[in-house]
Amino acid sequence: MDTINHITKTPLPPHQDFTFLKNEALGYIQKHIGSEWTNFNPSDPGMTILDQFCYALTELGYCTDFSIPDILTDANGDLEINNQFYLPYQILTTAPYTIDDYKKYLIDGIEEVYNVAIICYNNNIFPFNKVYQVYVYVNPEITNPNKIKNICKSAFYLLNKSRNLGELFNVPIALQPVNCWIGGKLDLKKEADPYTVLLELQAALRSYVFSKIAQTSTDNLKLAGYTSSEIYDGPYLENGWIITASLVDKKDTIQAVDLVSVIESVAGVDSISGLQLYQEQKTVALLQSTVNQILSIDILGSYQNKNLILSCNGKDLPFDSFRPLLASIDNFEETTSIISNSTGIKLPKSYFRDINTYYSIQNTFPAQYNIGDDTIEDETKPVQVAQSRQLKGYLTLFDQILANQFSQLANISKLFSFKNSVCGTPSDEEAFYAVKDKYEQKHLEYPVPYKMFSPSYYYQSLYTVPHIQPLLKDSNTFNYSYGNESQAELKEKSWIEYQQDPYNPYIFGLMKLMEQENISLDRRNKLLDHLLARHGESPKVIDSIIDDTIYTGDKRKDQIILKSLYLQNLGLLSYNRQKAYDFLSASKIASQAHGKLDTSLPKIKEKHFRLINENTSDFIFRSEQINKKEKLHLNDFNNFSGIELKLNLLFGLKNIYSNFITSQLDILKNSSEKQSDSDAFKTVQGALWFTEKRSGSILLESVLLLNQLKFNLEIIKENQVNAASYRIENIDFQTVTNLNYVLNVTDETTLDIQLQQNFLLFSDVKYFFIPSNETIENQNDYVKATRSNYSFRITIPSGNEKVTIDSKIFKKSVFLIFPDFIPPFQTAEFKKRLKQFLKINLPANVNYECLFLSCQELEEFIPDYLYWYESLRYKDELLPLKTDQESPFTDNADKNVTVNPAQSAMNLISSLTSILETKNGRN
Repeated sequence: MDTINHITKTPLPPHQDFTFLKNEALGYIQKHIGSEWTNFNPSDPGMTILDQFCYALTELGYCTDFSIPDILTDANGDLEINNQFYLPYQILTTAPYTIDDYKKYLIDGIEEVYNVAIICYNNNIFPFNKVYQVYVYVNPEITNPNKIKNICKSAFYLLNKSRNLGELFNVPIALQPVNCWIGGKLDLKKEADPYTVLLELQAALRSYVFSKIAQTSTDNLKLAGYTSSEIYDGPYLENGWIITASLVDKKDTIQAVDLVSVIESVAGVDSISGLQLYQEQKTVALLQSTVNQILSIDILGSYQNKNLILSCNGKDLPFDSFRPLLASIDNFEETTSIISNSTGIKLPKSYFRDINTYYSIQNTFPAQYNIGDDTIEDETKPVQVAQSRQLKGYLTLFDQILANQFSQLANISKLFSFKNSVCGTPSDEEAFYAVKDKYEQKHLEYPVPYKMFSPSYYYQSLYTVPHIQPLLKDSNTFNYSYGNESQAELKEKSWIEYQQDPYNPYIFGLMKLMEQENISLDRRNKLLDHLLARHGESPKVIDSIIDDTIYTGDKRKDQIILKSLYLQNLGLLSYNRQKAYDFLSASKIASQAHGKLDTSLPKIKEKHFRLINENTSDFIFRSEQINKKEKLHLNDFNNFSGIELKLNLLFGLKNIYSNFITSQLDILKNSSEKQSDSDAFKTVQGALWFTEKRSGSILLESVLLLNQLKFNLEIIKENQVNAASYRIENIDFQTVTNLNYVLNVTDETTLDIQLQQNFLLFSDVKYFFIPSNETIENQNDYVKATRSNYSFRITIPSGNEKVTIDSKIFKKSVFLIFPDFIPPFQTAEFKKRLKQFLKINLPANVNYECLFLSCQELEEFIPDYLYWYESLRYKDELLPLKTDQESPFTDNADKNVTVNPAQSAMNLISSLTSILETKNGRN
């Protein structure tokens, strides 16, 4: 049967219904006009005007019903997403924070890592947050020790890219396989292929012990019923998403009964009987592995050793060597192809709608009105010309209102953009630049054409209205000539130049009339508050944090600037909010000069004396300039922690330092004192260093200081007279944390056996101790182990008893350091806001202390900080040692003394300890 197409009469929505709009207008007129207007017939010109206006309103109503994707689609057909929306994978994911997050992160980041086990060292010895020991399950096919070592090294670098504040990763360890076998009779189904069954059984047992984690696409997970919050829970993954529920722990103990259900779940297996377990070539009741091992149940070996017998229908199958099986059994796994992880977001199909282009209502009037293209311009008929222009002037008011409404709708993307608009009439600005070449665009004859600060109402000119020129003020301004143009050519040239003048009385007056600045600022602030709330940020909290941050001096403008900047960078700041800087790949902040580390502060150059306020141009704030200057990039989070970058942005530290430098240089210009010796000179250098080398502050993690040091570990057994003690010296941080873990999780019997042989075992590595029978007079310094009567003490050998594990410097997770010679930093309001900011943004388990250092204190501190900072990454390099005579405020003399990383850490610890003692003395 053929489909019959027909028109169905359905009511239009009121904003598109001409009859409804006209009746509403007539009702309003009759209610308010009284007896002055009684003719409501089509013959009345007023009714004709009403008809045209209502028709234009239906067009506006039609456009307001366009879909949001269509409204946001530009002339190139591209949907405007940037600085409009954060897609789910951008805003719902976060840098690894939990143990499960780090597992996903490693599995996704390194192809040969099948699964990961992580132990968090929370102990009562070291006053840091967490140290992680990671064990990676490497592809069993890889047996080359060097390749496995490189995989562990890659994992170490990858983990440090997403290290959280106050936390540290030890070098990952590859899980070592413990060879195991099974025995018994495996009864197969009649149709089963023995070869396939053995392959699938091997894969099933491997998966049961510690499965290879599968990654999949967003679409597949949504089809499986997972929500967006479940899919995007954790870090962004390049090769497919991992559901948290799939991350099960490694099985370190297995009984025979545990394997029965696993074996019988394999396709082709009917049952298993007489199941036995073999480990270390012996029959055992329980398969066992340690934290650094993984049980490897060898099905091929079990079959070849004839421990595992295949049968079918009650008859044993003859032994078959299955030669092809030898080559392929280890390759048989549940195949999971690498997914090039798309975002999983399919943008809606949309079409460009030319909403902004306005068609004047004067074009639709009957010809006898003489206001369209046939407008009377005959100078011999002055009365008719005057009448036509009078009506056009009246109708132009309606045209302007309608045109502005279309422009407002067309610029919805700018209204709700993270970026502040800089022009209220984008179409006129585009037309202005369209006729200029590159040179003219950079060398404009007009200052800041069409520019204004953050408009929230949009409008457009009516230059396309037929014969509008005589109605616009001073439209004959450019009606002059240096040549022999005809009157018609001169008129056309004059009209074009008038339109190209962004300050002609019409367009400039329109800009001033559209919205008052007070209304504009309040309206834009509310829009930004809405955008913040939509992303889970409290506008009131943001307002309190940025309360005293100054860019323009106008509080509302500063709020708009800072909220806009924060929203533009919210994706990266939110994702990396807990992240510390990557000390293994951070850029150098001190250069080498003549083979020496240059610890001198930046030199003041002539360009610094010519500093001007770069944030404004012709009294208009340059939003594009500040957006570019404050834009964050991924590499910034390698060099700085997320909280440093957020602090710098919301407190406007760059601007504070810039203002300080400018003011101090003004003092230097007018000073008769030798500039290089003045306090102002030194403070300017310090301010330049904080802006050019740091992000306005120094964030120092105490765990990184510990990571550079060497340690001694002593062990004694309590409640024994003249008990032997054991000592190991000059071990690194990873070793001491691992031994600390061993002492707390190992039972007393095992410790007795190992220490009697003068070693402790960790991950198949024996750490040998020196025994001693010296009497320990004071055991209060020793900490009791969790599961035994042993106690132990960790000391820092190079500390000269001044730097110990209990030092004040290690009681805080992080130190945040500012110069105290910057006036805004000295105010109580700044410190109050800083305290609130840190309380909100730092994890609950991270404690902190803020230090404000004088110029003299920084003079000693910064060189020590530079040596230590560079030694974190370049451990194999010997750096020149700063002597007491050197100063960062003067040129360094060449010295031949070198310092190793441990010594550089000790120097910085001593410097910081001295500062803390001084501060406490003042308090």
